[in-house]
Amino acid sequence: MRHYEIIFLVHPDQSEQVGGMVERYTKLIEEDGGKIHR
Repeated sequence: MRHYEIIFLVHPDQSEQVGGMVERYTKLIEEDGGKIHR
C-alpha cells in the first residue's frame, strides 16, 4: 500500500471555510476507497 501526504494552502481570507474544505477532501478520498488515519 502506498502512503501519500496531502497539504493544501488556504488564503487567510478563506480561513473560516477550512472545516468545509477538510470535510470535502475527506469525503472525496474515502469515496474512492482511500483511508485517512490522522
